[in-house]
Amino acid sequence: MTEAEQAPEREGRRGRSRVLPLIGGAAAAAVLVAGGVFVWDRATGGYTSLTGDCEDLLPDDLPDRLPGTGDFDLRGGAADPGEDGVLRLVHCEAAVPVDGGPADFSLQAVLYDPEEREGVRRMQAMVAEGQLEREADDFELEYSNPPMRAVEWRSLSVGDGGYATVSRGQEGEDPELWTSLEYSVANVRVSLFHQTAEPVEPLDSLEALEALAEELVERLPELAGE
Repeated sequence: MTEAEQAPEREGRRGRSRVLPLIGGAAAAAVLVAGGVFVWDRATGGYTSLTGDCEDLLPDDLPDRLPGTGDFDLRGGAADPGEDGVLRLVHCEAAVPVDGGPADFSLQAVLYDPEEREGVRRMQAMVAEGQLEREADDFELEYSNPPMRAVEWRSLSVGDGGYATVSRGQEGEDPELWTSLEYSVANVRVSLFHQTAEPVEPLDSLEALEALAEELVERLPELAGE
């Protein structure tokens, strides 16, 4: 990824809209991530293991860290994705109530096989393309279902780069905000989502999710290896 693709932006933009579809061995070093482990393989230049549950990857005070959010129950964990080129994934979500409606918060971390370099490159390119498409439209986008419009955006320098958007419904007086964030770190793709339940400043919601993304990166080993 080029420096231009990684360059962070700090200004929110508003304006026109466009429909956006929804979208082992001696060479390895194990690094403790709370109760889980990421393993960095110096030979392949990628992570080879991802274990632990949601409680291991996310802070205990998560509801307090997300503006416009009450108490919630976190569920999910690590799973075998059953997909070629993908070694592991962790999916966590929370909803109020937890058994109904869309998730108020979700995290998905997908570990791609570092030996499958073409698959890793495609994943990284997909994240970069998503960022560039949004930048080309100045992040002034419209989501078709439900009808949402981006009211705040940011290109990210987290990990290898990514993007974040905050959207609001175009109909009625609903104060809810939908904040989504996606980035990559070597052969790991991370997606975060947060839906507020009460009025919140868009920038506050975006910055809270970005801070959480930065913490997740800090829990990975340094890319130079141990």
